[in-house]
Amino acid sequence: MASSDPSERSAGEPSPVVTQPVVIRQGGNGVGVVLAALILAGAAIYAVNTLKNRPEQVKPGVTPEQIQQGLERVKGVAGQALEGRN
Repeated sequence: MASSDPSERSAGEPSPVVTQPVVIRQGGNGVGVVLAALILAGAAIYAVNTLKNRPEQVKPGVTPEQIQQGLERVKGVAGQALEGRN
């Protein structure tokens, strides 16, 4: 009769193989957290310096009259194109 008690096994029977569960250790010494903090600090410093030292946007030297003339030209060309299609 086969018994499951290990003390009652005969010498010829192999002992069952017991596998230990896989343990994933979490945590550590905090090097990853320190590295992430340094990267974020560097990105913040870069952003501040970039925005601080950016030259002001240069406005084009176009007067409102020139814009109005350009709009009139576009309207004229668009009108000619529409007349040509009909």
